[in-house]
Amino acid sequence: MLNTAFRSLIALMFCVSSTTFATSLIELEHNQAKDLVSAGKILPLDITLFQVQNFCAGKLLDANLFQYQGHWVYELKIKSTRGSRAAIIVDASTGTLQPNSKLPSSCRPSE
Repeated sequence: MLNTAFRSLIALMFCVSSTTFATSLIELEHNQAKDLVSAGKILPLDITLFQVQNFCAGKLLDANLFQYQGHWVYELKIKSTRGSRAAIIVDASTGTLQPNSKLPSSCRPSE
């Protein structure tokens, strides 16, 4: 399941609604993303999702990988356990919420 999510991440890369990101995106080929994981520059999506559950539990709807201001980030769209959709930006190298990013009110940690 998580491998499918990672493949979806690569296939759906750069479908961005945020104009902030649109000005500084770098597009990757599938093998380049795998190389970043192999080189330890980013976490695999499944590990990132496991960490995200600590502050926004729910089901992954969509995932995108971007390089923004020199840092790799995942944009994750999650259906929260409360039933609403949340879009969050996490640092792809640590799985933590991107600095200066606000957590939607629908996000709650897994229990």
